Amino acid sequence: MRHGLFVLALAVAFPAMPAELVVHEWGTITSIHAASGQPQGSLNKIDAADVLPDFVHRYEPEQTRHDPARRFAKSPLVPGRPDVTMRLETPVIYFHPPAGGKFEAPIDVTVKFHGGILNEYYPAADAGVDVDYSRIHDKREAGVLPREWNFDILNNYVVGSLKWRGVRIHDTVVAPLTDNPIWLAPREVQAGSVFVPEAGEGERYLFYRGVANLEALLQTRTSSGSVRISAPRVLTWLEAPAVTLPNVWLADIRVDGVVAFREHGPVILPKAKPGAELGSLRRFSEADYKAEGVKLLRASLKRALLAQGLYSDEAEAMLNTWKASYFEKAGLRVFYVVPREWTDYFLPLTVSVPARISRVIVGRIDFAP
Repeated sequence: MRHGLFVLALAVAFPAMPAELVVHEWGTITSIHAASGQPQGSLNKIDAADVLPDFVHRYEPEQTRHDPARRFAKSPLVPGRPDVTMRLETPVIYFHPPAGGKFEAPIDVTVKFHGGILNEYYPAADAGVDVDYSRIHDKREAGVLPREWNFDILNNYVVGSLKWRGVRIHDTVVAPLTDNPIWLAPREVQAGSVFVPEAGEGERYLFYRGVANLEALLQTRTSSGSVRISAPRVLTWLEAPAVTLPNVWLADIRVDGVVAFREHGPVILPKAKPGAELGSLRRFSEADYKAEGVKLLRASLKRALLAQGLYSDEAEAMLNTWKASYFEKAGLRVFYVVPREWTDYFLPLTVSVPARISRVIVGRIDFAP
């Protein structure tokens, strides 16, 4: 991995936009299910190809730092914690100033992760972890839980946090030099660059990742003919009578690169029926596999991302970032668009200035061999 600095400049004018600051975010939540539907743990043990550049900041609670079995770090070198059942991956936050002008005010940006730890980020931020017992699903637990978290169990009352202070938006910043494609792809967006004066660090975007003990928004059970889907067992985050997952896809990537996929369409999660069966996604016949399948799947995903509010270059950047994991890694997987209600409940984002915020998270379920 090379290290150094280069100037990151905005090469063309900002797109036409409203007078207020526009903030766009995208990311992925990843789960792995057994054929029975059992969520797999130890997801903080990752492949070497998914390791980020050395300049990315890492946060590890002091109480777990020296014991590999307890660490939350994403690494190929840890055994993995059994209670890490979800990875929060590559959320990036872009800032689009008003058209034809600059945004001079410093910005504080705070993000929290209920049920998880935010443990990788750039530029520098204040990182921490706390507890929020108001989020306990089973209120009978409240009387027996310790006043301070002991780091042994990652649960829904654990709250990781990051705060970037005094972020400035510039046309040009000095950003880290890297050849990591995961890091470079999100830079190909026409947005303002961010700079944190206190740290002397800049980039095209704010970046963070994390790990959690949360269930996917779809439960699954896989057979030779179909993948049956059901609602999550915990819907305490949902205030309305129901919420819609706007898009769901089933895709199968073969080792020869040929792809079959099917877009299921929207799926409704009823609050009154946790765990309710929602239907099935039919598996593929040989005729469904097409050489142009990757192109077609990518186009289908991009249409959904645009419908959720991303700009075209942002949608392209997201798909390019996840090219290897989404479209090249062999295996059966489900994609779904995460409703904003889930994102705002488990991953609340606060920006200290008035802004129009769009947040687009794609859920991904891989199936264990």
